[in-house]
Amino acid sequence: MAKPKKASKTAQYRVVDSDAASNLHRVGPAYGLIAVLLVIAGGSITNHFLRNLPDALSVADLEQSPEAVFIGERAWKDLRSFTELGPRTTGSRANDELAVGIFKREIAAIQEGKHPDQEVLMENQVVTGAFNFTFYGTSMTTVYRNVQNVVVKLVGESEDAVLLNCHFDTVPGSPGSSDDVASCTVMLEILRVMSRLPGRNRNSVIFLFNGAEETLLQASHGFITQHPWGKQVKAFLNLESAGSGGKEVLFQSGPNAPWMVDVYARTVRHPFAQVMAEELFKTGLIPSDTDFRIFRDYGNIPGMDLAHFLNGFRYHTRYDSMEYLSVGVIQRTGDNVLALTRGMANSEHLSTSTDEGQGSSTVFFDFLGLFFVNYPARVGQLINAVVAFLAVLIPYRGLSQAVGNQRSNGAIWAEICYGFSAMGGGLLLSLATSAAISHQMLAMDNVMSWYSNSWLVLGMYCAPAIVCHCLVQMFVNAYFKNPKSYLTTGTVTQARLIGVSAFWSICSLGLTLVGLRSGYIFMVLQLCTLAGTILNWIFRLQRTIRAWIAIHLIAQFIVVIWTSFYYIVFVNLFVPITGRAGSVINPDFIIGIVAALGVALCCSYLFPLIILIRKPLRLTACFSAVGLTALILACFTSVGFPYRDASAGEPTSQRHLVTHTLRVFHDELGLLKHMDQGFLFEVQDRNADRMLRQFIAKEGSGFVPIQQMESCQTELFCALPLDAMWRQVHFDHFWQPTEAAPAMSNMFTLAYEGRENIRQGVQRINFKAEGSIQSAIFLGTKAGVRLIGWSLQDVVAPPVRFNGQEGHFVYISHGVPSGPWNITMDFEVQNEKHEGTIVELGVVTKFWDVPEMHTEEFNQFLATFPPWAHVVPSVAVVNMFEL
Repeated sequence: MAKPKKASKTAQYRVVDSDAASNLHRVGPAYGLIAVLLVIAGGSITNHFLRNLPDALSVADLEQSPEAVFIGERAWKDLRSFTELGPRTTGSRANDELAVGIFKREIAAIQEGKHPDQEVLMENQVVTGAFNFTFYGTSMTTVYRNVQNVVVKLVGESEDAVLLNCHFDTVPGSPGSSDDVASCTVMLEILRVMSRLPGRNRNSVIFLFNGAEETLLQASHGFITQHPWGKQVKAFLNLESAGSGGKEVLFQSGPNAPWMVDVYARTVRHPFAQVMAEELFKTGLIPSDTDFRIFRDYGNIPGMDLAHFLNGFRYHTRYDSMEYLSVGVIQRTGDNVLALTRGMANSEHLSTSTDEGQGSSTVFFDFLGLFFVNYPARVGQLINAVVAFLAVLIPYRGLSQAVGNQRSNGAIWAEICYGFSAMGGGLLLSLATSAAISHQMLAMDNVMSWYSNSWLVLGMYCAPAIVCHCLVQMFVNAYFKNPKSYLTTGTVTQARLIGVSAFWSICSLGLTLVGLRSGYIFMVLQLCTLAGTILNWIFRLQRTIRAWIAIHLIAQFIVVIWTSFYYIVFVNLFVPITGRAGSVINPDFIIGIVAALGVALCCSYLFPLIILIRKPLRLTACFSAVGLTALILACFTSVGFPYRDASAGEPTSQRHLVTHTLRVFHDELGLLKHMDQGFLFEVQDRNADRMLRQFIAKEGSGFVPIQQMESCQTELFCALPLDAMWRQVHFDHFWQPTEAAPAMSNMFTLAYEGRENIRQGVQRINFKAEGSIQSAIFLGTKAGVRLIGWSLQDVVAPPVRFNGQEGHFVYISHGVPSGPWNITMDFEVQNEKHEGTIVELGVVTKFWDVPEMHTEEFNQFLATFPPWAHVVPSVAVVNMFEL
């Protein structure tokens, strides 16, 4: 009788992936709901931490504080004094007399109350200068005359100094509470606190309250290039705002000053810093610039740029007021900047800050403000590479060991490739779907329907993106499953999750290879997922039915908290920006792309789980229904109307600049040829053209795009009242003739005083400029003539293109009134036989915030704008000459 064979000690299971077998490893639809709730909970936690602010301290709290602390109540009181002045444009009485007076009064009081060990010096700088300025590819020359800075020095043991900078001027029509006088009140309180401490700091601290930032960063240039204390500055902190509240984010640092990030990490109580924000800002996608640029480029010193960005709808509008700002914002910013200032003022690295760390940069980020991480970029490259490698290798080794069949390794790699392809395909399909929806919204004149209700983005773009990923996953599972595989549905899913890790590894390594530091976003994403995978391997859960899913979902909860931060930040950043980004790009396309990328980032490790769910089409149908409902709300109900006035509690205005313009045309002798007048409209979002035609322009009013104006065919730059040239280049403009000219009391003049030949082929034209009013000069040379020099500065800025023409643009701002000044321009005439004029010249005078100059017709016209419109009126005169 044959002996029975001994049973093998290891059993191998060949699971045919039939419905009966696979159902063993499938879960009910409730797991889909759990995944959805996980994402919602993670996003809610992130949103809470993003908006949570500390309680403000009052003067009464001083008795309980043994150390010097920032008192938000005092800064809030100072803020009220400034905002009660209303808009403070450079050159206005509110800015250059009243606001400066408040600074002098408060600083004098600080000097009186300082500790005997401290020395507080104050200077009122009135400065004139010029420099080249390029923004959004538009080059111009910016000239400033008698703009003001209030400069305070808290003397330290060394003359080497750290600089704190803010600006107290505003754009027209805005009280500028957040942008940026709140920062100035923070600095006043920091000065107050530090001046009362015993013992001097190791280094000096200079406080620059500058009065001309909105005029193309002029006052900071005047300080750093001309003030004696500017040479003592070794590092700086620039305090800014592009919103109205929230936490201040560190979004620029350096260049090449890792010690400053180390000080930030060591001292700041409530960190909020992302190197991703720095790299995003450098792309030019955000239509703003700060004094950081001036100190870096003209002072050659490193620094940090901190700004508020939430509620950007109020930025540069009448709603940037104390009513929409909280004292908690002031307290949080003050706590952080006070600690950071003290840390830098006592750092041994400050004196050598311009020499240390050449060529080095830092990766830095925080996690919900709970802790801060920073390390050298070269270390970051190594970390990214190691994590990218291990995120694929460890899960593969663990899954291969769990399956226990060498012949299954090929099947595992095949499923990894399917997971990678499904992730890439889902992302591409979601991007294409978002683009298609945005195109359709544009075709239906429903762009920006999410502007006031940003939650619509979740339905309109996020839900369809989720559907796309789910469909691709189901397609791959249906057409590429192997019925002879030794893998269960659960192990197939885990293999496809490795494919997702491979996708993010390529993204992380790609960013690292091109020198971007933002690869840490994908590194942390992979690291959290890898931690869950290792736990499943340690406890041998890979072949379980549901236990491995639980561990995976716990890890993904951390992932969602991490990644949803970037989605929430990007939506809160870019949704308001679309209201002031012009009309060239479809704003729905931008938001749709942000949504699709956010979905991929937040949910990438959840999508492969759909093949585990019984009847996955039900889940997909639910998301489809959400998307369809959101689109119906956006297109056919008032929910989708983009704008709200103050009665809604959270105003989201449409922005308009309207200039009542007088144009005067002169002949070669300077005699009057003709003149006309009209309203010039500058539109700042994609809907403005349609809104103007629907609510403002009447039939037969002559309302036309400027390209259809006759002067655009015959005159340089259409003879428009240009001011900040980059806006004219990038935004759409419209013109409507008027019956009456604006009321003019005075204007900026550029009087011709003759010409001379300074050498062969070079003519110099002499002018006398007069008038302390915001103004501009634009000029275009005739064929064969070139502008080669002028007295404004040593170099001539490159020409700018507008209306198919090339010309030079000069932006001029005035602070304290000044007398006449001479300007010379040198032209090279290449043809000795050239006859006639050599240059066309436009001289612009612009009056902001002067209602007394508005005609009755203008006032009546402004009253026709709906309440949800933020209208900034101005009056201008353009004088056109040929010389």
